[in-house]
Amino acid sequence: KIKIGPNKFTWDMYYDGASVFDGMILWWASLNGPKAVPGNYFVELNVNGVVQVKPFKISIDPRSESSIKSMQEQFDFINSINKTMDKAHKSIKKIRSIKSQLLKFTSIYNQDNLSKLKEKANELSDDLSKIEKALYQTQNKSGQDPLNFPIKLTNKLAHLNSLVGMGDFPPTEQDIAVKDELTQKINLQLEKFNMLVSNQIKAFNAEFNSLNLNYLFTEGNTN
Repeated sequence: KIKIGPNKFTWDMYYDGASVFDGMILWWASLNGPKAVPGNYFVELNVNGVVQVKPFKISIDPRSESSIKSMQEQFDFINSINKTMDKAHKSIKKIRSIKSQLLKFTSIYNQDNLSKLKEKANELSDDLSKIEKALYQTQNKSGQDPLNFPIKLTNKLAHLNSLVGMGDFPPTEQDIAVKDELTQKINLQLEKFNMLVSNQIKAFNAEFNSLNLNYLFTEGNTN
């Protein structure tokens, strides 16, 4: 946080990782970003429009048995994982927001002429829950729950991040194969969510517009 007077910033050489959501509980998982690859960088300071730039270098740890190329492969691998995780977590937050609005609608409105629309709201909520449960273990309420309930897609991918990020070596062929498989399965769920937003939720809102209401709000899809 910047304040008046001297300021100090220490970079731990790690990039930003994936976003989180309230109450998230994962088992042996990492959402951390990748560590910067040794090489030439620069820092930029902008004070009231006056920009100062200073170069600096990150040197390879002399104890490391890895190469710059291998470290770059690890960087790209973890970065790719976090992009997928970030999309999934942001989608889960949107899913929960929409479900909350649907629940409010079904609990508040009791008019007979809205019975079919309330039925659609319940169906929509069920469809959204299926996507959420495929992505994340919704039964996790404490740190011990992952021992009782199987981990889901996002936890598996985040676990891969924690494993590959332990050293400074590149991912193995098996790591890449697992990442590709999990990413494909996660993206399939995200596509289902985007289709719900584009079609069924849009149609739901269209019916509500006849009453001059627009009940559900989303912030775009996950692409």
